[in-house]
Amino acid sequence: MVNIGSSIKKYRVENNISQEDMAYELNISQSKLSKIENGKLKISLILAITVFRQLSFTVTEILEILEKIS
Repeated sequence: MVNIGSSIKKYRVENNISQEDMAYELNISQSKLSKIENGKLKISLILAITVFRQLSFTVTEILEILEKIS
């Protein structure tokens, strides 16, 4: 099963966004984002949706990603 953190990292890297830049846009620390991406910290649903919206995903795409992960 794929975890949400690895999915976030995959899409972040594909979009050439640094952890630092994404963390800044999300108003969280780079350390927190790193822990989320590495599966060491759980992410809230609200933050997950915010992350994928930051990556320009539609609501439908977000729901499809979240369905694959659960």
